[in-house]
Amino acid sequence: MEIEMKKVKSHVLVLSYPSTGHTNPMLQFSKNIASRGLLVTFVTFSYNHHKVIQAKEFLQWLKLPIQFECIPDSLPQDHSLDSNISSVVFQHMNNNFDGSELEQLIQRLNASGNAPPVRCIVYNPFLPWGRKVAQKMNISHAMFWTQSTAVFNIYHHFYKGETWDSRKITESVSVAIPSLPELKLGDLPLSFTSTVHKLQNYLHQMDGLSDVSWVLGNTFYELEPETIDYLTSRMGVPFRSIGPCIPSAFLDGRNPHDAQVGADPWKATDTVKEWLDRKPPSSVVYIAFGSITILSAQQISELALGIQCSRQNFLWVIRPLPGHEDIGEFFPAGFVEETKGRGLVVNWCVQLEVLSHPSVAAFMSHCGWNSTLEALSLGIPVLTLGVWTDQTTNSKFLADVWMTGVRMRKQEDGTVGREEIERCMRMAVDKTSQAGEELRKNALKWKELAKTAMSEGGSSDVNLNEFVNGVVAKAMQSSSSVPH
Repeated sequence: MEIEMKKVKSHVLVLSYPSTGHTNPMLQFSKNIASRGLLVTFVTFSYNHHKVIQAKEFLQWLKLPIQFECIPDSLPQDHSLDSNISSVVFQHMNNNFDGSELEQLIQRLNASGNAPPVRCIVYNPFLPWGRKVAQKMNISHAMFWTQSTAVFNIYHHFYKGETWDSRKITESVSVAIPSLPELKLGDLPLSFTSTVHKLQNYLHQMDGLSDVSWVLGNTFYELEPETIDYLTSRMGVPFRSIGPCIPSAFLDGRNPHDAQVGADPWKATDTVKEWLDRKPPSSVVYIAFGSITILSAQQISELALGIQCSRQNFLWVIRPLPGHEDIGEFFPAGFVEETKGRGLVVNWCVQLEVLSHPSVAAFMSHCGWNSTLEALSLGIPVLTLGVWTDQTTNSKFLADVWMTGVRMRKQEDGTVGREEIERCMRMAVDKTSQAGEELRKNALKWKELAKTAMSEGGSSDVNLNEFVNGVVAKAMQSSSSVPH
């Protein structure tokens, strides 16, 4: 890619963890700072580089100064990113890398003479060696936080010395964390009910915070003001909201050509849009659980029965379970025939295009943070079915804090039953439902606030400009300190 270096103010290297939920917001962030004059080198790994590179042609068309580099990782590229594989990747990324590959890459980039030297590393906290390389090479660095500020505060609270023993905490006991509402055990990230070792892996994301120049959060100030203020003023964490990291065409509209999400793990078809175009406004429940979450066979069956009994239009994105090629084997008898015409089942779709479609009334979601932000930013109420990681916390906030979600009640075995699914789907679509009307009203409020945050002069726009100006200032300081 030819880059007009005269227009480049400085050079930032963005180090992304190799999963879609981390890559996409960091890629959108890269677009946002590149449009403000920074050269970005986006670094990923062999494991997902073939997916990331799909965005390269689109970015060239946008004429943004973004270049791609890949670090070999020896992981196979042909398996799905389910929760089990995700754990394998996490361990591999932390056990088999010491940062030397990244250091060599930066040395090569700096010696090429084709671009300004790297002046800042934006690293994912799942890759702590990115921070260590920055310190070793005396480069300023920023942590990119891909979850909510509330989850950051939860981890930070316990990292700072609060003791935790899940065996002594029951569902009836509240956890008090400054700037957050009352939380029960089921409201905390799932790592708090895991082994001590696994929880420590998450808490170690907070390592080195006193040395970072910025913590960049994929959120917007108006969504989590108390927590952002608390972290910044009381805890001394330089937290800056720079989101939602969503293509401009779906959000603020400042760049209508920025309409591609990024590194989609599977190819979508045109069938979805054509089908949605034929449905009445606000009549479809969109059902999807992300790129990693795998539901149990029992939960899939209960979902299908609830969907069938609801008699509502639905678009269901579902992938085959490991070891099963035909997802239909988990559907109840007659499901396909009973839902013909009002339902569409696909393996993958472009989620932002679906959520922005006028026929969509609600989103039944696992509540990963990207999906949560997308629903908030596009004004779509959420029927929550949190499964793991931060999804339970996001479900809590959608339902009880932002008031734009319904936390579907789980049964004793942990599944959401067919009656609850039917009830929630009917309520979300019913125009006469007072509860549904409240959800829709609140959802539209957050949509406007998200748009304002990313518009010129908005809270996130100001923070992005502050980051860019800070990088440029540090680069000038570094240049002036080099003897001539």
